[in-house]
Amino acid sequence: MTKRGPRIHARGVNRRKVTLVTLAALLAVGVAGCGVEKYSEPWRDAPRSGTDNGAATVFTMPDGFGNGATKCLEGTGVRVTTLYHQDGAYGSVSTILDPACN
Repeated sequence: MTKRGPRIHARGVNRRKVTLVTLAALLAVGVAGCGVEKYSEPWRDAPRSGTDNGAATVFTMPDGFGNGATKCLEGTGVRVTTLYHQDGAYGSVSTILDPACN
């Protein structure tokens, strides 16, 4: 038998490497699943010509079924109405040409 020198136990090093590679893979999958595309191009909204922060008339139905808001968009002759059902995830939007909105 010949002596080859002190034996180095690489078991702990291998476990550490496997753990780090696994965590890196999980992180990569997590980031890919989060929709990185949306974060790389954050301004993908439609172009706007301006903002109308004027007051709206807010109303609630008498039975508490839902609520809504309506307002005239300045200088367009268009009335916009939005309706929501309690805390529901969906609502509705209506736009009409209204002669009273001048």
